[in-house]
Amino acid sequence: MAICFCCLVIFGTLLDAATALNEPGIRLRLSERGLSYAATLAVDALARKVRDTTIPDQSGNVKTSVGKVDYELSGITIKRFSFSSSSVSVNPGVGLTWMLRDLEVAIQGNWRYNYKRGFIRIRDHGTFDGSVAQSAIDVSVTLGMDAAPGAGRPTIRSVGCDCRLGAIAIQLGGGASWLYNAFVGQLEGNIRRALQDAVCRRIRRAVDEDAGSSLSSLQVVVPVADDDLRLDLGLVEPPRFQPGSVEFPLKGQFVHGDDVTLGYPSTADPFQLVDSDQMVTIGISEYTLKTAGYVLFHRGLFRHNLTSADLSSTSERNFLSTSGTGLCFGRLVPAVGRRYPNATVELEMTATGPPDALISAKGVRIRASVSTTFRARPSDGSLFYLLAADVSATAGMTVTLGESALRGNLTGFVPAIVVTDSGVGSVDDSALQTVMKLAARLFVAPRLNEALQKGVAWSSFGKFRPANHRLETQSQFLQIHTDVIYEPGAE
Repeated sequence: MAICFCCLVIFGTLLDAATALNEPGIRLRLSERGLSYAATLAVDALARKVRDTTIPDQSGNVKTSVGKVDYELSGITIKRFSFSSSSVSVNPGVGLTWMLRDLEVAIQGNWRYNYKRGFIRIRDHGTFDGSVAQSAIDVSVTLGMDAAPGAGRPTIRSVGCDCRLGAIAIQLGGGASWLYNAFVGQLEGNIRRALQDAVCRRIRRAVDEDAGSSLSSLQVVVPVADDDLRLDLGLVEPPRFQPGSVEFPLKGQFVHGDDVTLGYPSTADPFQLVDSDQMVTIGISEYTLKTAGYVLFHRGLFRHNLTSADLSSTSERNFLSTSGTGLCFGRLVPAVGRRYPNATVELEMTATGPPDALISAKGVRIRASVSTTFRARPSDGSLFYLLAADVSATAGMTVTLGESALRGNLTGFVPAIVVTDSGVGSVDDSALQTVMKLAARLFVAPRLNEALQKGVAWSSFGKFRPANHRLETQSQFLQIHTDVIYEPGAE
């Protein structure tokens, strides 16, 4: 239904874990301008709902100059329903009002009358057309949240409909319509009231039943990068109606497949969107990024055994050699070069916990802790333990906003390394720090950036495409501002 469309087609795509969240991970705000734009496009959908609505038969009698006439109007049907102006206003703390102006309505039906005076009896019938112009309708709705455990879907309910129709111009045809035309003006008020009631009943049914049914099946856990990584966009509380906008507080948790029960070590911190005059504003908190890292960590994706086979060129593979040139492992850690000449070194890297994300006005930084075991593999294929170290690394992440996806790129990898065990004697931490910088530059960063450049879809608006979009980094969250443009031929 159109009211649902106004609020949610933009949210579209883009809307409980075992323990409810105190704060949303994502906030989505629709401005009155955005709501009104969607409502304008929804005019045809609403008109189709109202067209062919039938009005209860009208019957009774009226007094005329020639006596009392019994009448019956039947088969009254709305044939045209259109309006040239549509807008939405937000009633803070209450809901939305959809205002339809310059309404034009056309109806058709059948008339029949029975006139009897003395021995004179006249019966006749025919058809009639009616038209209404310069009318207005206000439809009030409120949005809530499905109370079922784990649902998080929005609900919609009509709370009022005020239909104000102008005078109905009625023209009869067939039979002795001249007689009917003489008193039809007396019936205009009854027809108008019945028409107003019928229009409001149909609109409210469209809100309560049609839109309500659509929202009850809304998918709130949506795939992001693959079939297993999904984003839970269920509501954590009912939408908030604020002056000039409606805001949806969304869970913003990444989950593994359909499992939304994974326990997270923290909850989202409070954050407030910065005001914007654009149609849609989306805030993505540090918490949402952290849950992505948490899920990927528990899927075992942050571990890798780095070997020379992972590097594409001889010059890149040199740093893992014990007998190479320049910055090779054997020169950086001489004890290894002497003990295992003409060997290659392998780095078994395993994250000790989920990576952390920090967002500030200056940008995004990622922190990770990795346990690394170094081994030497001589040319005969045997494997020898060298040493173990704990690595704490930070990196900047440049976030860019494309038309369809939010992408990242890691830069400025800075490792801090502490040797925790050694089978080759004393090892200089700074030498291993150089090794880890090379490993990050030649393998870790390129591999992660390949995934980050695939991005996360943020603009699944169906037949809408984002326009004038921009990205800002705020304290503890990313903020996207965008308008939308309707493209009927888009998929």
